[in-house]
Amino acid sequence: MGFLDNLLKQSGGLGGLAQVVAQNPQIVSAAVALLNPKDPSVGGTGGLGGLVGAFSKAGLGQMMSQWISTGPNPPISPDQLSKVLGSDVLGQFAQKAGVAPGDAASLLASVLPGLVDHLTPNGQVPSATDLQSSLGGLLARLSGR
Repeated sequence: MGFLDNLLKQSGGLGGLAQVVAQNPQIVSAAVALLNPKDPSVGGTGGLGGLVGAFSKAGLGQMMSQWISTGPNPPISPDQLSKVLGSDVLGQFAQKAGVAPGDAASLLASVLPGLVDHLTPNGQVPSATDLQSSLGGLLARLSGR
């Protein structure tokens, strides 16, 4: 079972999120853009490293550390994520994902912990080269290549 299959299985009880993601893979693609330092379309060029810094600055560094570690991933609330990212980044995410701006924080909060966990399988933020490779593979699976 692939990462997206696992994500859909895990999110099955979240009010139809699995169906939304299955019908709109742009949600995961937009989240990947947030994590990709080579794609400035969502959040600029900070990528995963910038996101780690934003979580620390917002007082949620421990949560991000838990996503990166090999243990369980605590959930993040849409309000917490809004505090970390701000309305501009959430607006960029909504536009790229093709969702209403009011849904952006909830949708991203549902997929982000799993994405970060998937990209950090050894409990460490990967090098830029390894991150690019992982993100490229994930996007290729999304597009069916």
